[in-house]
Amino acid sequence: MSKCKYSGSIRGEKYSPLHIDTNTIQGSYYFGDILEVFKELVPRYDGKIQLIYMDPPFFTGQTFRYQQPIGIKGWMGDKDHVISHVAYIDRYEKEVFFNMMKEVFFYVHRLLSNEGCLYVHIDYRTSAYLKIMLDDIFGEDNFLNEIIWHYRSGGRAKRHFSRKHDNILFYRKSKDYYFNIDAVGVPRGLDKRNNMKKNIDGNGRIYWSIRSAGKEYKYYADDKIYPSDVWDDIPHLHQKNPERTGYDTQKPEKLLERIILASSRPGDLIADFFAGSGTTLAVAQRHGRDWIGVDNSIFSLHTCRKRLLKNSIYNNIEFLYHNEYMEYDTIFVKNHSLIESDGKFYRLSITKLIEDIDTIDYWSVGYELEGIYNGISYSMRTVTSPEIAMTLTLNRNAIDKDGDICIHTVDVYGNQAFYKLKEE
Repeated sequence: MSKCKYSGSIRGEKYSPLHIDTNTIQGSYYFGDILEVFKELVPRYDGKIQLIYMDPPFFTGQTFRYQQPIGIKGWMGDKDHVISHVAYIDRYEKEVFFNMMKEVFFYVHRLLSNEGCLYVHIDYRTSAYLKIMLDDIFGEDNFLNEIIWHYRSGGRAKRHFSRKHDNILFYRKSKDYYFNIDAVGVPRGLDKRNNMKKNIDGNGRIYWSIRSAGKEYKYYADDKIYPSDVWDDIPHLHQKNPERTGYDTQKPEKLLERIILASSRPGDLIADFFAGSGTTLAVAQRHGRDWIGVDNSIFSLHTCRKRLLKNSIYNNIEFLYHNEYMEYDTIFVKNHSLIESDGKFYRLSITKLIEDIDTIDYWSVGYELEGIYNGISYSMRTVTSPEIAMTLTLNRNAIDKDGDICIHTVDVYGNQAFYKLKEE
């Protein structure tokens, strides 16, 4: 095999999983520093984002990790085949951290639509500081709730009361904000309540009743109960939860589902500027919302790519790089044995390119055009599918006539490479 470094550069990736001809991008992930990415987002999305959820660093001083399974054994649960990577270090100078967050909030306020809302997920370490900052930028009148997310997981403190909640600060952009509490209500159900009596009305509806001060109160089983500002019905993700991606700080999808359903509609644009494992993006995608994600961790990029492609119902998803944060190889390969063709399809083999297949966690085939890699067919390791395909098929008609056939690989160490191929 002959190969050499390619002089061009890959600026990002684009995927069209449903193979439908459309130019509408419904999901954009930006890999880079958030303050640098804002310079690109403001001209494009100024006043257009309906909902922004942010789970910024908690100022804990801790190092948070990403657990990467290796090969089939790792994805089947063998702990000896797992690498623990540093996802991010939550350690900042206080002044630097709060100056950064103040700048982030200024951009967030500008990007939100007049109907838009912001949810900032934090804890006791920074909630007081950030609330004062947000009151100043959004206005005290636009503060709606401090939501308490109470959970029961974790250890028990002996020298103080155990800390078992996070804070979510909820702000609106203006009085014209959109909010639909009915979208997150749940039926009251058939469980007996206090000393109430079960009844059935003339229309066959079940209700519970109680008399007080000579008046009868009725509570129908199919009426909805709405969440208060204390959310104790959404548990933390346990270690064996199938949602788990390997990210230490991953939040449950039910938490984001409540926020997204209450504060947006299908077709609205949602953003998460500390995307992490991609929970916001995955839930937005599942419920028919467009999305923007931003993060500067290479493991966030790789985790979100797999998560979003695996669950995608969308036509077009893109991942855009800010080059100072991207480390990868672009390699030109001239080797006829890599490509088998029957005139209509190409068949490409990963085994003829990579010797140690266990190190490959994801790979895809497509083409490169004007610095963008267009992925057509891909294979990834997951809990339910720990093996990857050894060959992938590429329809000749799916390739732009000016594009070059390309293989994209991501290994268990976080490295990615693009191989541009040419038939001999």
